[in-house]
Parts: sequence; structure tokens; C-alpha cells
Amino acid sequence: MLSKNSFNSRKYFYYYLASLLSLLLIGWAKGFAHETNLPPLEPFVRLVINGLYLNLAAAFYLLVSRSAESAGDRKNRFLFFAVASLFCFLWPVFSGDLMEYLIRGRILGVYHQSPYRHVPAEFPGDLLYRYSTWKANPDSYGPIGVWLETIPALIFPHSARGMIAVEKFIFLGFMAAAIFFFSKIVEVSGLSPKPRLAALFGFSPLLIVSSLIDGHNDVVMLAFTVGAVYFLLKKRTTRLFLFLTLAFLVKYTVLLVAPILAALALGEVWKEKKIFPALFALREIFLNAAIIFIAFAPLWGGRDTFLALIRASDWFYTNTLPYAFSQLVGFFGLKADPHFVKYSFLGAFAALYAVLFCRVLRSGTDDPQKLFRTLCLVYLFFYCTITIPFGFHYLLWALPWLVLSRWPMDIFLVTLYSFTGLFSYFKRMNYLILIACAVYAAALLWRRHGHRFSARVQ
Repeated sequence: MLSKNSFNSRKYFYYYLASLLSLLLIGWAKGFAHETNLPPLEPFVRLVINGLYLNLAAAFYLLVSRSAESAGDRKNRFLFFAVASLFCFLWPVFSGDLMEYLIRGRILGVYHQSPYRHVPAEFPGDLLYRYSTWKANPDSYGPIGVWLETIPALIFPHSARGMIAVEKFIFLGFMAAAIFFFSKIVEVSGLSPKPRLAALFGFSPLLIVSSLIDGHNDVVMLAFTVGAVYFLLKKRTTRLFLFLTLAFLVKYTVLLVAPILAALALGEVWKEKKIFPALFALREIFLNAAIIFIAFAPLWGGRDTFLALIRASDWFYTNTLPYAFSQLVGFFGLKADPHFVKYSFLGAFAALYAVLFCRVLRSGTDDPQKLFRTLCLVYLFFYCTITIPFGFHYLLWALPWLVLSRWPMDIFLVTLYSFTGLFSYFKRMNYLILIACAVYAAALLWRRHGHRFSARVQ
């Protein structure tokens, strides 16, 4: 039996675990209200989800702030992954992206056609056809993403639930890999307190909901990216480039940070050899270009390989920050051309990116926290320019770097960040981000000047 002291040190972990388990009630609520929409629209279902989320936010905050060290022992990690695995059997709740992956995986695995050349609309009799929203779009992910979404179709070609479970278990494996590499980064970088940093990332509700409840493939790219940063800090440059290539072959948005990581890696080799490593650079370019060619070759669809991305480049979606800016301008009686707003935001991002790039190159890898803050800011600034539908799972890209940046009030900030994304299923992401920024700014002001206000009141 657990001693009283042992139980007290673990009670917050058990509360968090119970709160995590309670998310399984979402499936019951959807069935009870006969909810079929993604995301849920029924008021009862939303009420249940919001209550569960608020409880989980409290549990996560208490876990990290009060019991992070005991939460990370081997037994508790096993319990956590045992609970997490249960979500692999849950139907997606907030987004239909998983079904989009799977039907395109079936195009390759069942119909033996490239999902870059063919679209779901060509297979109206397919098991998953009715779940697809983007029927006219070819696959928008890299070839590793295509192969990973094909595996479930090969194992369970006649079972939607079987395919969902297999794909989510694949994502669970990559989630474990991301947590593993993250813990290694914490060790190598010398940041502290280590248990708290590990818990902030590894037990993050944003990581769990996006990867296992909804089944987004961002966690695969994230695992390779976190691994690449670990190899950069360990000065294992060839592995760094390999992992960046693998991340690119899953999701192309790793290109946001790949130039920074590649330049830092070349700088480390240059510093070691005292001359520019031209042969090394050429070897890495050739090797990784060959991997990319081999991965794309069997599936290549010409221009259609990137058609979904090309189409998305013209969008100006209502849950983005540029759209919110255009609304603000309209509030004052002015009219802002969407293209002008879009490219103005992109131009501002390019300028900020250049500044961050130059700053981090000067410091190299000698200051890991500056590197982490640079990666974090690159993603956060990029979120300001998104004009395609802003999915909450995009916030996962910045999560490890937000944790490692150690900004003030980091536990509060990461909790606020995570649930800003999670609550976006029923409120627009752009407005939630603006509210979250205001809340964080107010919290910082209160932390610095609240004692003066309290003294005046007294």
C-alpha cells in the first residue's frame, strides 16, 4: 500500500490521469445527443466538452506545479501511456482530417493509385467516401505521410474503426518518440527543473488531444523535428539532416525551421574544421536529395503533387489573424484588400525571420535557450500570417520550444496556450489568440505590479 506521503506526492498525478480518462465521456455525450458533426455542434455535447476541458486544465496545471517529479517515474509513465492508448479506439471528435488521411491511404493501399494523381471523388463507393469533405483535393502531405496513412488500409481494409485505431497507434508511437527526444534535449541543454519541463510537454493536453483523440499527423513531423534538434545539440550532423528530411517528407512546414537548424549545423562543422565544409555540405545535399527523390518517385503526380497547397495559397479564412486585422480596419470604416493584408503580414514575417536567423547564427548552439526561443518565435510569428483554416493542431509545432523557452510564468503560459487551441473547436482561433495574449499580458502586469495595487487597496 502507498504511504500517506507517497500518496500526497502522487495525488495530483492521479487527478490528472482521472481527468484525462474523463475525456472518454465525449464519446458517450456524442452518442447520447446523436451528434455526428465534426466538430460537435449540439449544445449538450459542447457543454460536456467544455466542462471536461476546464477540469483537465486545472489538473494539468496542478500536476506540473505540484507533482511533476513523481509524475515522471516509470510506473506513472506506464499508466499514462496505458490511458493514452484508450483514445486510439475513439472516433475523431473535432476534425475530419484523420478520415481524409485514411481515404487517401486507401487510394494507394486498396485501389493501387497515387493519392497525388487521384482524389476521393473518383471513388464514390469507398467505405470512407461519406466522411471526406475535401473530395476534390489530392493528398497534401509528403510521401512518408502517405505511406503511414496507407498502413491502416492494408491491415483493416473493411473496418473504419480498425483503420482509425491503427493510425492512432502509429501516432502514439511517434508521440512517445517526441517525448523521448524532448527529455534528451532537456538533459543535454542543462535546463532546469528537468521534471517540470518534461511534464509540461509530455503530459500536455494539446499533444494528447491533437495526436490521439483527433489523430493529426503533426506529431510525426514533430517527433522528427525534436529529434533533429537533439542531434544538433549533440553535434551529430548527419543524423540532424536525415531527421529534417524525414520531417519534410511528412509535412512541409518543417521548412520554417529547417534553414536555421541546417545553418547552425554547418556552422558547427565549420568551427571544428576551421574552413567552410563544402564537401560535407555537398555530401549531405546529395544524400538527402536522393532520399527525397526515392520517396516521391513511386507516387509523383507532377504539379498535382502540391495542388492542395497551391489552392490553399489563395484562401483568406475567417479564423486567422490577418482576417481579424481586416475586420478591425473595417470597424473604423476603412477597406483592406485581402491580398494586400495577406502579403503585408507575410512581408513582416520575412523581416522578423531574417532578424531571428541572424541573431541565432551569431550565438550558435552555445546558448540552447536562445535557439529554443528562436524556434518558438518563428512558429508564433508564422501563426500570425496563416490565411488557410487555422487548425488547433498547428499549435503543436511550437509547443516543445515554448516549453524550453522558459518564458515568465511558464506553467500558466503553456496551459493557456494549450487550451487556447483546444477551445477553438467552437470559437474562432484568431479571437481566442488575441484574448489569450491579453490574459497573459494582464497576468504579467499583475505579477510585477499587483503588490502595489494590493497595498493601495489596503
